[in-house]
Amino acid sequence: MKFTRPVAIGIAAGLAFGAFGASTASAEPVSDSYVIVGSDTLQDVVNALINGTNITGPTLRSTASGAFAGSYDATGSTLIQTKTLGPRFGRPNGSSDGVKALSRSIDGAAYKAGTAGSPTVVITGQVDIARSSSGATAVADGPLRYIPFGRDALSYAHTGTATAFDSIDAATLKGLYECTVTQVGGVTVTPVIPQAGSGTRKDFLAKISSTETLMKEVSEGGCVVVGQEHDTEFLADGTTAFPANAVTPMSAAQWVAQNTGAGIDRRGANAKIGSPTGVSPVTGTGAAMEPNSAFYTNTTWGRDTYLVVENARVTLGDPKYDAALANLVSTSSSKLGNTGTAATSQAGSVKKKFGFLAPASTTPFRAALA
Repeated sequence: MKFTRPVAIGIAAGLAFGAFGASTASAEPVSDSYVIVGSDTLQDVVNALINGTNITGPTLRSTASGAFAGSYDATGSTLIQTKTLGPRFGRPNGSSDGVKALSRSIDGAAYKAGTAGSPTVVITGQVDIARSSSGATAVADGPLRYIPFGRDALSYAHTGTATAFDSIDAATLKGLYECTVTQVGGVTVTPVIPQAGSGTRKDFLAKISSTETLMKEVSEGGCVVVGQEHDTEFLADGTTAFPANAVTPMSAAQWVAQNTGAGIDRRGANAKIGSPTGVSPVTGTGAAMEPNSAFYTNTTWGRDTYLVVENARVTLGDPKYDAALANLVSTSSSKLGNTGTAATSQAGSVKKKFGFLAPASTTPFRAALA
């Protein structure tokens, strides 16, 4: 089940749930199984797998030994309640926020989402899986387990009319986001960065050899405007139109999915995908668009994405082992960890429709809590 709604509809849903004893303040239905939060990059394909899809022909649905999980979008109402009688807490918006929420669900420390207006709340046991578009430092005995999900590639989207916007190299992107370069092709550029807590934001800054300190937002006296990742229609507030002659980090997988209709279309008028290498991140157009493996294999711009779980809960023989959770994230044909494309009935084939290729490595690794 995918859980997100506009506020007005969400309130009505909460009132309906109230008739059966749940909190009338809840904007979304609670999950009766496992809860997935985090990355915007992965949310559409994970939603499809969790809710059920026939995008490749056969009907496929990833379940936890027959139980249906709940996947919460990165955006929507500020607060979510994920499980029956559980606390309401700030919606995790992005990879970092998702992994942090999972970590607090494990260790019992208070959690505060990066979303403005989020309270500080204890959320023990309220999150089971985090979607992450970026990896982490491997720690041999770390309590988290990063399970490879699929191969994405990171580029940028733009709303420029000058042809120079189509091929902005990494050095120029670095200058734009550090406000030392202001124009491309003689046109003044508005650099847009995803919201704090976004794995795409973190990855993009690393790929252009910049940092949070060097990148200056408008609120810090700089030139960079804050947007919502993979959205070239609106900025972070959800109502301000994405600027003309702007650039923003863009997942190639998200771009494919938004063009083919597999994912939620958040492309604004005149938005295009560019390339920092001269190799296009995608091939084809419209419903026939596909990921371009020549760009995805680039060691700088290609990236593996992950599902993150508590290692103990998916380790056979551990006292905390949860067979149903392990089943949900396994590599079996219809499960979330599957990356095969030999048959249309495999989850990996669904992932390809959403712009993901097989990961460079299928070996899980362990990491520390966030």
